[in-house]
Amino acid sequence: MAHILRLPAHGRLLVATDLQGHLRDFERMADLFRAAMVETDGDGHLLFLGDLIHGPSYEPADWPEILGDYYRDESPALLDAFEALQRRFPGRVHALLGNHEHGHIGGPHTAKFSADEVVDLERRMGESAALRARAAFRSMPLLALAPSGLVFTHAAPAAKVESIDGILLAPLAGHERAALSEVFEIPVVGPLLWARWAPADVAHRFLEAVGGRISVYGHEVIREGFERIGDEQIVFSTSFGLPDERKVYLDLDLANPVENVYQLREGTEILPLYPDLSTPGSSAI
Repeated sequence: MAHILRLPAHGRLLVATDLQGHLRDFERMADLFRAAMVETDGDGHLLFLGDLIHGPSYEPADWPEILGDYYRDESPALLDAFEALQRRFPGRVHALLGNHEHGHIGGPHTAKFSADEVVDLERRMGESAALRARAAFRSMPLLALAPSGLVFTHAAPAAKVESIDGILLAPLAGHERAALSEVFEIPVVGPLLWARWAPADVAHRFLEAVGGRISVYGHEVIREGFERIGDEQIVFSTSFGLPDERKVYLDLDLANPVENVYQLREGTEILPLYPDLSTPGSSAI
């Protein structure tokens, strides 16, 4: 069954999305988090919105420009670093389940950079490490809630649920044979892990059902770094698919209520991952 992460009403929260095996970007977020822990006397949290794993392994000469700046997939090392950071800061470092992690614990197997990324990664990791990874993925929540009104998911808030129980009761396993064309037929889990957008009315009903006001998610590559959708949704990109100068993360004060997405401001809550390069642009629809 699915899990939910409930964040506190105090402290500082750093949020990143979709690393897909980009170890350097993980290490950058870890450095920012460690600094935040010092600055807040230990009252910080770090949250990844899924898809820590499954990146490209092209040679530099074959690198597609659309994928942003060059890197090679280092998913096994990234998972090791993530687990080490969790051990160093118990209860402070979190990751939501993404569609790529889901493939290892009963979801459809992804095939972005190989015919079966689940099989390929577990072969690279070895049996013992793969078992540990699957256990870690099963513990990842499907949703994170903050008393400030923020609701965090991997993909868009397109699931149709009547209450928080609709999330908690959603089965994660048993979808291995689902074709990628059938992912949206998987109740609750399919939309929350695969939807690239949600109509305003669907998103509003989802937020009401889970007791939140603002939806924050990743999954889609946002070329400008982030995008506001109406007053209730914001999607952003920290790593995969972007050049370094366009990557952003969120730096949030959990004590501050958020009523609409325009309270998340570029340069204050929305920050460049690599500020020495350039400041990301914004867009709105």
